[in-house]
Amino acid sequence: MRGCCLSFAPAFALAFVLFYVGRPVGWTLVYLDVVVCVAVWPSLPRAGRVLLLVGVLALLASHWAALVLTGLGDGLPLLTLQPADRPWETWLVLPVAWALAVWAARHFISQDPAAVPSQDPMSGATTTGGLATVTFRDRP
Repeated sequence: MRGCCLSFAPAFALAFVLFYVGRPVGWTLVYLDVVVCVAVWPSLPRAGRVLLLVGVLALLASHWAALVLTGLGDGLPLLTLQPADRPWETWLVLPVAWALAVWAARHFISQDPAAVPSQDPMSGATTTGGLATVTFRDRP
């Protein structure tokens, strides 16, 4: 993926997952499901969309369950059921989100002909995604 242009959705999803890698374990993965879904959804086949939707709904259900437990006075999980000694969201959700975001970025690059640099043989201009970069060559 080096040297290629990404659209906003895959680039933001990759950056957002990396942001969450460095977070404290007690933090929840707020908006990670939304960001990854928006980036990945257009490139997934129907079966992949169903699996992604089931996974996201299960993650959201765990967040709502943690909020209900907080409301009932059963500890202070607030928005995550992830304890500090077993950070299952960090071990499971973040690697899956990273893999999906990388897959979506690679799929975007392979499907978008505008992302592949092309060069005009007459002028020497290199075009990538509609933007032209002119390079000067020495003439003999």
